[in-house]
Amino acid sequence: MIVRQLVTQLNTLCAITLIMISVGCGGSSDQAETLPPIDEGSLDITIPDNIFTSNPQGDISYQTLSNRDPDCASYAGNYTATIIDQQQSVILSSYLEITTDEEYCTFTSNNIPQHDVGANTTTGASFATMVTPNTLPYVVKIKRHPVKTSQATYVQKVASHLTLNGIMLNGVDLDVDSAFCYHPDFTTENQIGLGTRDQCGLFADWYAIPARNPQNVVLDEYTGHAFDGRYHYHGDNHALSEVEEGDILQAANLTSEAGSPVIGFAPDGFPIYGHYFFDVGTGEQRKAKSSWRTYTTERETPEGSEIQAPSIATHPRGMFVEDWYYEEGFGDLDECNGMTDAYGNYAYYYTEDYPYGPVCSFGEPDPSFTKINTEYDDGGAND
Repeated sequence: MIVRQLVTQLNTLCAITLIMISVGCGGSSDQAETLPPIDEGSLDITIPDNIFTSNPQGDISYQTLSNRDPDCASYAGNYTATIIDQQQSVILSSYLEITTDEEYCTFTSNNIPQHDVGANTTTGASFATMVTPNTLPYVVKIKRHPVKTSQATYVQKVASHLTLNGIMLNGVDLDVDSAFCYHPDFTTENQIGLGTRDQCGLFADWYAIPARNPQNVVLDEYTGHAFDGRYHYHGDNHALSEVEEGDILQAANLTSEAGSPVIGFAPDGFPIYGHYFFDVGTGEQRKAKSSWRTYTTERETPEGSEIQAPSIATHPRGMFVEDWYYEEGFGDLDECNGMTDAYGNYAYYYTEDYPYGPVCSFGEPDPSFTKINTEYDDGGAND
C-alpha cells in the first residue's frame, strides 16, 4: 500500500511539473500522449510577428517611421520635406532618393532632415554657421547583403575628410566623431574647443564627445548642428522613431511590438534601429543598453605628450572619447553597438549614452562613407 501511494504521488508530481515524456514517471508512451494540453502562457513568451510595414514616401515632413525590414531595398523611393530653420526663420527643402540594384542601395540627399533644425540648443546660442542644403550630390552606397565578420572596423579620422558612422532615412548622416578637443591653451569653458590642427588635429590626446559637452558644443534638440553649413547628428534622437523616459516602451506608444523601426544604415550595410528591441527574457520592448563604460580612476598623461591630462576633479569621466572602454556583457550590445535580435537579424541600435550608434562596424564598410570635405558645398552661403 505504501509503495502504491508513493507511485501515485510520483505520477501526480510529474504531471504538475509538466514533464511529458514517454518513459519515466511510471507511464507508457500512450499515457504521456493522452495527457490534457498544458496552458504554458505563463511560462513561455510569444515572440511577436516582425511585420514589415512600408514607410510613407513623397512628403515625409515631421513624420516618423515604421518599417523594420533589414533589406535597404525596402526603402527605395523619393522623399521630400519642407521644414523651418528656427534660428534663421527660413524655410528649407529636403530631398532624399534611394535607388537599388541586386548588390547595393544608393542614397542621394542634400543633408536637410524632415524636422525643424536649430531649436532648443544646448547653450542657447545659434550654430556657428547656418544650415544650408548641399549643392552637390551627396551620395553614399551600402551593400544589400552585408556579411558579419568577427573583426570590428572602427571609424577613423582622416585628414581633410568627413568620416561618417551612418546614413539616416531622412538623408542626414550620423557623425559621432569630434573635431573638438581639450587643450590647456584654450580660454573656453573646460578648455575645450576646435582649435588649430596642431591643437585638435588627428592626434589630439583628449577628443571631446559633442553630446557629452553641452556647454561647449552647440547642438539642437536632435543632437544635430551645422558645421560649414552641413547639418549632421552627433548622437541619438527621436527624429525618426519613438523614444521616451524609462527603459520600457509603454504599450500605448508602440509602433510595432517587435521593436523600433529601421532609422538608417551603417557603412557596412547593416541597419540601424531606434532605441527599442523585443527582449525575449521579459517579453517587453525595452531600450538597448550599450556595453561601453567609463574608467573611474584619475586620467594619466599619455607617454610622450606635452599636455597634462585634465583631472577628473574638473573634467568628470565621460567627457572625452578616451574616457570610455568596451566591456563585453556590460550591456546588451557589442562593441559596435550591435546585436542579433529575436528574429535572427544583426543590426546596430541608437542608445542614449556613448557611443549612441555604430562607432565601428562588423561588416566591410563602403568607402563612400569617407568623403573629402569638398563633397559638401554650401554654395558660398556661409562665406
